[in-house]
This record gives sequence, C-alpha cells and structure tokens, in this order.
Amino acid sequence: QEALLAAISEKDANIALLELSSSKKKKTQDEVALLKREKDRLVHQLKQQTQNRMKLMADNYEDDHLKASNSDQTNHKPSPDQIIPPLIDLNQNRSKLKLYIGHLTALCHERDPHILQDLAPPSAYHRSQQDAWEEELQKMSPEQLESELEQCERESAELQEYANSVLQQIADHCPDILEQVVNALEESC
Repeated sequence: QEALLAAISEKDANIALLELSSSKKKKTQDEVALLKREKDRLVHQLKQQTQNRMKLMADNYEDDHLKASNSDQTNHKPSPDQIIPPLIDLNQNRSKLKLYIGHLTALCHERDPHILQDLAPPSAYHRSQQDAWEEELQKMSPEQLESELEQCERESAELQEYANSVLQQIADHCPDILEQVVNALEESC
C-alpha cells in the first residue's frame, strides 16, 4: 500500500509538472493522459487492497467466531458461558468499526463535507453501549443471549457495509486521503 501511495504521489507530481509547463504539444498532452490513466489504475489497486484488508480483518473475526460456535455445537443449547465471550468480542469489533468510521468521516469532513452527503450511517453507529452491558449479559437467558448475539452480528455487518461505502466515496473523490486511512488501519491492527 505504501508503494502504491508513493507511485500515486509520483504520478500526481509528474502530471502537475507537465501541466505547469503549459506546453500544448500533442506529445505532452498524450503523456499527461497516460500518466492520468496510470494514476487511476494505481488508485483502483489501492482501493482494492484497502477493501481486501478490511475484508480479511472481518473474515478473521468471522473465522474466530465460527470456530467458537462450532465447538459450542457439541451441546445442543450453548450455555451462557459459551455465548458471552464471543458476544463481548463482537461488541469490541463493533466499537472498533464505529471508531474507524468516525475517523473516516472526520477526514472527509475536513476535506469536503459534501463527500458523504448522500450516505447515512446505520442506526447502530449512533447507539452507545451501556456501561453495565456486560453485567446485564450475565443475567440474560440463553435465548436472550442468542438474540443479542444476532443483533450484534447484524449491526457489525451494517457498520462494515457503511465503512466500505465511505471508503468508496474517498477513493472516488479524494484518493490521497487513503494514505491517512492506511495509517489508521495499521495503527488499529
């Protein structure tokens, strides 16, 4: 990703230099067009890598969750002790997604508040988790815990989808922000 960002910056610099030379020669114009196509290709690759990285993070989480739920299937009804740890992990993932989305939207609003004007975050983004939530989990029946787990999974999926939409807007409107996104991803990993 760093190599792609460096290559994109280099293309931008070359394009700016050629455009500043204000030469109207066909060769210069062709060179600018070629550089712009190469830059677009690099931006597309960077966007794909960022999305793949986010998908890998989500897949790793899902794999961990599936392993936990598969081992739980030896009993037909998992006990609360088997449901609560994956639920807490899922809630932490959901909280990280909210922070990540907050970071992405802040970057967008700093640059251009209109970038995200057509996107509305899911309701889960605005919902705050109660401080006593983990304590309440201990008092829930297995059925209530299963329901809570399904809600957390659904909200995490909605948040992930929204984060992907925000990333798409960034890639389309200001790909240089992707460098800051990549740095944020590296810090969170």
